[in-house]
Amino acid sequence: MQVSKRLVVKKEIPIDTSKEFDLIKSMDVAMADYYCKSGNLEVGLKKYREALPKIIDDNERSIVVNKFLNYSMNYAQKLMNEKKYIEAMEEYRKMIEFQGVPITIYKNIGLCMKNIGNADMAIKFLKHFEEISPDKEDVYIYLGDLVYADIKDNKKAIEYYEKALEKYPNNFTIYNMLGHLYSTCYQDKFKEKQIGYLRKAFELAPSNRIVVKNLAYVYGKFDEEANADEMYQKLMYLNPTHSDLHAYGAYLVKHKRFSEGFKFLQHRFLKEDLGNVAFPELLKTKKKKWNMKIDITNKTILVHFEQGFGDSIMFARFMDEMKKRCKEVMLVVQKPLIELMKDSKLGIDIYSEDDIPNLKYDYWIPMMDLPIVCETRPDTIPFAQGYLKVPKTKVNAYKKQYINENDKIKIGIAYEGTMASKETNRDIPLDYLYPLMRMPDVEVYSFQVDDLTRQMDRVPADATLIRLGRTFKNWEDTACAMNCMDLMVTTDNGVMNLAGALGIKTFGIFNRITEWRWFKTDGEDIAWYKSIKPFQCPTSDDWDTPVNRIIEELDKIRCKKIAEKIKKKSL
Repeated sequence: MQVSKRLVVKKEIPIDTSKEFDLIKSMDVAMADYYCKSGNLEVGLKKYREALPKIIDDNERSIVVNKFLNYSMNYAQKLMNEKKYIEAMEEYRKMIEFQGVPITIYKNIGLCMKNIGNADMAIKFLKHFEEISPDKEDVYIYLGDLVYADIKDNKKAIEYYEKALEKYPNNFTIYNMLGHLYSTCYQDKFKEKQIGYLRKAFELAPSNRIVVKNLAYVYGKFDEEANADEMYQKLMYLNPTHSDLHAYGAYLVKHKRFSEGFKFLQHRFLKEDLGNVAFPELLKTKKKKWNMKIDITNKTILVHFEQGFGDSIMFARFMDEMKKRCKEVMLVVQKPLIELMKDSKLGIDIYSEDDIPNLKYDYWIPMMDLPIVCETRPDTIPFAQGYLKVPKTKVNAYKKQYINENDKIKIGIAYEGTMASKETNRDIPLDYLYPLMRMPDVEVYSFQVDDLTRQMDRVPADATLIRLGRTFKNWEDTACAMNCMDLMVTTDNGVMNLAGALGIKTFGIFNRITEWRWFKTDGEDIAWYKSIKPFQCPTSDDWDTPVNRIIEELDKIRCKKIAEKIKKKSL
């Protein structure tokens, strides 16, 4: 019997693709969560980014996005802690497009930007955080740091730090920064705030070296010597740096305590904040360097310049004193000064730095240490009436070639020095001197060799200025030109020092806060130079006041000259 086979047909079961898609998405989210919880954030976050486009339901998407952002913020913070700022910004960039991103992301991006050196973008993100954050006070510290250190806008930094105090009233660092910034920005103004903020910083951190130094400096600046002495003495027990000790020396000299002051100023060669300051090669070695214990009576001494021309001119006055104290003196100065020094007949041999390998000497001394050797006091400054000179033949030759022949009062001016003078607010803007150039019977000559700020190009047509500085090949040319002037008007720079060293009648213009060596800026002279009469701003940058006084003095000179002319005609 034949058995028949039944034909069996398979029936297909329909698949619900939406459920499959949902299950795959759930797997991706679960794996992403697992990797993140296990600490493998990089893989976990990648899984989250793959899963998120598949989530359609708004509620579910919101929950997953929150988890993703939380893990992402942790990962980016980890990268920031490891100083991987670019990698951290990559993560923030991926997060920032999602709704509900924590607003602290803008602060963190700002900090990353700050750390990669992009200050402008850092401020942009931090300011955005400030605008949208209900708890914004902590960002003010970052903004203050940025505009102070990177943008160099000290006044804006003050604004941010003062806002930060609302949240951090016991943060001594903020008080210290505010005291320092008010001192730097406003010089002699806001005295109460300068001292007040620094006193508060000192109360909170009495053993902080920087706080004590800043407070000592501000007290000294305002001539509160008892308080300044107290703070500087505290500083001596706080492991002071060479910069601190140099600052103490400057304070002492400024307050007429030469003996101690110049000794502390010896720390200038070791200062930690020298920056781009470059001392001559010899001054970088201790070989044959004189110390205060060595008797130099029978020794040959090489006196070496340090940096600026003004310092070399100022301390050349000590050569006669040095000749009395040692067997022989050699003076090394910058090349542009050699001809002037030789023609001044100082009674010593003058050399340039290139000559040193061929010179035989026992010890070398940097020029600014000479007050120590000569035991100088404020009332024993040598040759304050002048000590440099140029031959009359050279003066006459220069006058014939470059100076106008007329009866006008001839005034030489110098309004700016090197970058060092700009950093210490010694320069006067040239436009304050326009009234001198407009005076009748007056001829104004500029002694500026370099017009660093291009101010002479902007002198108006009705203010006459003769640019004499372009004729100077060296400092002897400058000295010859000075000897052709009736009067010099200059700020604190090399030209002023030369005028004083030549004994030329000079009106010296000083800002309210002066450089450390000028301990006398009132009366008829400035102690170091008897021919220089000081005209000082009553408050910082109030240049109108000294200039107006100078114009009054010039009017007297003009009237006297006119009277003399009339008298001669009547005879």
